[in-house]
Order: sequence, then structure tokens, then C-alpha cells
Amino acid sequence: MVSTISFIQANLQHSIAASSILTRTVGVKGIDMALIQEPWYRDGCVSGLNIPGYTLYSVGGKDRPRASILVRNMNIQELLGFSCRDLVAGLVKYNEDGAERQLVVCSAYLPYNSEDPPSSRELEELMRYCENENIQLTVGCDSNAHHTVWGSTNCNGRQEALIEFLNSSNLEIFNRDNEPTFCPSVRQEVIDITLGSHGLLDSITDWEVSLEPSPSDHRHILFTLWGPCQY
Repeated sequence: MVSTISFIQANLQHSIAASSILTRTVGVKGIDMALIQEPWYRDGCVSGLNIPGYTLYSVGGKDRPRASILVRNMNIQELLGFSCRDLVAGLVKYNEDGAERQLVVCSAYLPYNSEDPPSSRELEELMRYCENENIQLTVGCDSNAHHTVWGSTNCNGRQEALIEFLNSSNLEIFNRDNEPTFCPSVRQEVIDITLGSHGLLDSITDWEVSLEPSPSDHRHILFTLWGPCQY
């Protein structure tokens, strides 16, 4: 059975207001999956994302999580071996012509103040795992890196390590046009990127940066994954 998975990618900047707008958008648009960076954190857990029929995945601990995934009514298995404060990954299973197929979805935050250059060790390990197991992968990522390859106006010094990683992998950049994703009052840039396995090139459609208020310095990103998915 041919079906689709609708995605929204959102950096909430730890804001209750941004969380409220995201939950409303997810409900109104019937979004299947939200790939979230910097969620609102309160009383030791991610908050503000409670929607009936949806399950939230994030890693707890003393450090405030900077990645989470919100999923609607879908058979998903969290990949705890790859999940951490800045990355959450889950395995989605579906049926294609009587055979079981798999897709890994991931929300990733690459810290701008990390001592290590992007990408992160966890993201590299997840990508290698998917390649070795022949599993398609899609990633919603706040890269905190500028590069003209994904539509930035310049390069900010962090980009070369990330470009080198992407060139060594089978991951493609699905960003289109040069619509800014990060719009604070002083400038506009593209730092939020959507990555995916080369095999998904023909399956990712309707990728766009939403112009609706977030309210966050980061705009929402919307896209659809076409596939023979049975939930």
C-alpha cells in the first residue's frame, strides 16, 4: 500500500511559545512526525509537546536535551544506542510487496560551541550503521554551520568538516532554493538542513521553509516522504 509520512522540522529554542505553536501546527496540518531541536525543558523533562495520539522520544538526564522526535500512531523503535542529548533516532518498519522494509528517522543538533567539529560522533555512527544494514536514513538537523552548498550567504569555518563528512557518506542535502531558515533580528541565514540517503532522492517531496510565525528565530521546515508504508 503506497502511503506518505509528513514531516515538520523545528528548532524551538527552548521556548514555551514556540512549543505551543508547533503543537497547534502539527494538529492542524495532521503532521505525522516532528523532528525537533532545542525543545522546551521543564522540571527535568521535555514539556509543551503533549498531543493526544502522539508519542515523544528524547533522552533524559541531567543535561537539557537538544533533540527529540514527536510521532503520530506509527510503529517506531527508538535506537537508544545512537540517541543522546543532541541526537534522537528511531527505526520505522513498513511492508513493501510482502517484504519488511526499514527507515531510520533522526533529529540532530550540532552544537556551535562544541570542541569537536561537526558532524557529531553519534551522527557518523548512525549513518555508518544505516549504510552497513542497507537502511534508508533521513535527518532533520540544526547544523549551526554556514555553507553556500545548502543556501547560506557565506561559510563560517565549521562547514568544512561537515562537508567532508557528507562527501564521505551517501547522504544528500534536500534543502531547496535559498530561503533562510534562521532569522534573528540582525541577519538571515540557512543553518537548518534536511539530510537523507541517496535512495530517498525521488521520495522526498514538497520540501519548503514555512513563512508562518514559529515563534522562534528558526522557521519550520515541511516535507513529505512518499513510500510504501504500512503503519
